[in-house]
Amino acid sequence: MNMSLPEFFPQLKRHHGVYVMRQTYEGTCAFLDGYEQGSGQFILKDFHSWLVPRGKGRPELYWPHLVLCEIYADGALPDIRYFTSEEDAEAVSVLFELLEEFFVWCKSR
Repeated sequence: MNMSLPEFFPQLKRHHGVYVMRQTYEGTCAFLDGYEQGSGQFILKDFHSWLVPRGKGRPELYWPHLVLCEIYADGALPDIRYFTSEEDAEAVSVLFELLEEFFVWCKSR
C-alpha cells in the first residue's frame, strides 16, 4: 500500500490511535514525517510553504512549530515534550484541521 498522504489522511484521522501509538502532538508529527519519508512523496514541504503566508510564525520554523503558532504566540511556543493531554489534543486537532484545509487547497490548484 503506497498511498499519498492526502489519500491516507482520512484513514489516519479516523483511526489515529491505530497508527500513532502515543496520540500526542509530537507522536503525530513524527508519524507524519515518517509516513512522508516512507512514501517518497514530500508534501509536507508544500504544507510548510502554505503555512508561512498565514503570517502566524516565522518562515524559518519547521512546520510543526508553524502549526503551533496557530494556537500560541510565536515568541511563546511551549515545549511539546511537556504538553498536557489537553494541550496535545488541541494541537492534534488544529493540525488535522490545517491539513484538511491544505489538502482541499491542493486539489483546487
